[in-house]
Amino acid sequence: MSSLALIHSDIYVPGFNENTDEYFDKCPYKPYERNCIRYECRCKAGAYFLNNASYKQHIKSRTHKDFIQNYKKYYKEVDEAQQIIKDLKAEIELLKRKNTNLKNQNNKLLEIIEDMNDEDEFEDCL
Repeated sequence: MSSLALIHSDIYVPGFNENTDEYFDKCPYKPYERNCIRYECRCKAGAYFLNNASYKQHIKSRTHKDFIQNYKKYYKEVDEAQQIIKDLKAEIELLKRKNTNLKNQNNKLLEIIEDMNDEDEFEDCL
């Protein structure tokens, strides 16, 4: 029997230098890291790297250098929009949970008020 290995992958996003307002290649791997995540680069279809050595080889290509130079023009807004969407989805989920908790508290308080009103009616009868 052969077993399938899980491949964790992510999209490569270069680093940003605020002083020069330029993007640069920033290695996503730590030195001597094992079980590395596979990063897919959008410089061309099917481009990816699996470890530090393949990353260093990949960033030398002409297409990747062009990708870094034009990253701000073509990809920056998309990446920022995806991050905003991700953050807003998380915020929506937290607000839904908070809303559910508040509804439950409201229902419990309404039950307590109804019970108190029922007790008051009993006292009026005596």
